[in-house]
Amino acid sequence: LINYIQKISNYKPLIGSIVMNCNPFTLGHRYLIEYAASRVEHLFIFAVEEDKSFFPFKDRIELIRKGTADLSNVTVIPSGQFIISAITFTDYFGKSELQDKTIDASMDLEIFGMYIAPALNINIRFAGEEPIDKVTKQYNEQMKKILPTYGIKFEEVPRKEAGGNVISASRVRQLLKFKDFKEIKKLVPRSTFEYLKKNFS
Repeated sequence: LINYIQKISNYKPLIGSIVMNCNPFTLGHRYLIEYAASRVEHLFIFAVEEDKSFFPFKDRIELIRKGTADLSNVTVIPSGQFIISAITFTDYFGKSELQDKTIDASMDLEIFGMYIAPALNINIRFAGEEPIDKVTKQYNEQMKKILPTYGIKFEEVPRKEAGGNVISASRVRQLLKFKDFKEIKKLVPRSTFEYLKKNFS
């Protein structure tokens, strides 16, 4: 019976998830979503709801929705208070000061594995590789260890590059300081570009 159960469990539909802050939504985020969506039956994007970013949550989630509107198997939902939040993973929001600190994201990931994933039948989680930010890199390492203990696969996806560098939201924010819309245009979808032009030019 155990062998049979293992065998038939291979027929379970793959339901994927990504947790994203998108501060703001870039072509790198879009690439990761496209990659994940092409590998699962359905993909849930959890937009980090904690309002501790440069761009407010209501704008960030709207940009994700606009930037993925053409992908029929993608649903964008708020992350609530229990996925990368001040309650579950405070260190995420002080990343710039904590690059040399060892972080512990186990509470965040155990809540995801125990409660959130089963509620939506999620059995795989995707994240972009993190070559720059040490806090996110540690989070990815902990996902690799913790999620499989809850029957959730974890896949780290190489980041999309532009001009020899990985596309990052922090790069977009940097360019925004100098109002360098010519360079920004290369890094973000049209919906994000129009939002930035309208609000910051």
